Amino acid sequence: GRLLALASSAGICGMAVLGWWMGRPFLETVTVAVSLAVAAIPEGLPICVTVTLALGVLRMARHQAIVKKLPAVETLGSTTVICSDKTGTLTQNEMTARSVYTLAFPSISFGLTGVGYDVSGVGVGTRKKNGGFLFRSASTERLEDDESDGRRVQRVTESSMEFKAISALFATASICNNASINNNHNNNNNNKHNNANNDNGEKSTMAMGQPTEIALLVGSAKASVPDPRPIYHRLQEIPFSSDRKRMEVRARPVGGAHTCAAFALAARRLPPSGDSN
Repeated sequence: GRLLALASSAGICGMAVLGWWMGRPFLETVTVAVSLAVAAIPEGLPICVTVTLALGVLRMARHQAIVKKLPAVETLGSTTVICSDKTGTLTQNEMTARSVYTLAFPSISFGLTGVGYDVSGVGVGTRKKNGGFLFRSASTERLEDDESDGRRVQRVTESSMEFKAISALFATASICNNASINNNHNNNNNNKHNNANNDNGEKSTMAMGQPTEIALLVGSAKASVPDPRPIYHRLQEIPFSSDRKRMEVRARPVGGAHTCAAFALAARRLPPSGDSN
C-alpha cells in the first residue's frame, strides 16, 4: 500500500510539472493532477481488501486458527522448533510403571496393567482401567499384546516362583522412597494427585510426592508387595543427584527381622556392624 501511494504521488507530481513546463494553464494543470490522484486509488479497493482478508480469516478459522496480525502467521510458518514445559502442561504430571525386570529371571519380562495412581481396584481380580496387577510375558515386545489380550496373560501371585524376586525389587523401591499413597473414601479433597472422580463414596487413591516415586509405590501395590517402610527405621539418606544417578538409604528393621528373604540373606553376608541398605 505504501509503495503504491509513493508511486502514484511521484507520477502525479511528474504530470503536473510536465504540464506546467509545456505551458498549460495553471488551473488546468491542477485539475488534471487532482483527477489523477483520485483515479490512482479505486473506490472499491478498500472493500476488496476487506473482503479478501475476511475470506482468509474464515478459511483459517476452519482449522481452529484465528490470527489478528499477519506477521504472527509468518513467524509461526518459519518456526522449526517449539519448546514447551511438558510436565503439568502437556501431561498430567503422572508416571506409571509398565515393565519390570529382575536379574533372577533374565529371560522373562513382567508387565503392570492399569494407568495413573488409582490402586482401588488392585487385588479384586478384575481387568479395569484403573488399578492393575502384575503379569509375565515371554518377551518385551509382547507386553502390550499380552496386556490387551486377557487369554495370554499369566498373572504373578504370591505363590508364583518369581514372586520372591519381585518382592525384593519392590521392597527396595519402597524403602528408597519418600512418597506416599493412601486409599481413602471420596472426601472432596482438591489435592492435585487425588484420583477420586466419583460421587458414590467409593475408595480412591491420594498420592503425595515425586511422580517417579509414586509410580514405584503404585507398582508395588499392583504386585501385591506390602510397603515395608513402617517396620524399618531409616538411619541415613543420600539424595538423588544427576552425577550419581541414584538415591540411597540405610535402614534397619525395627523388630530385628527383615520382611524379605533377600534382605535377610544380604544382611548375613554383610560385616557384623552393617545395616540393611
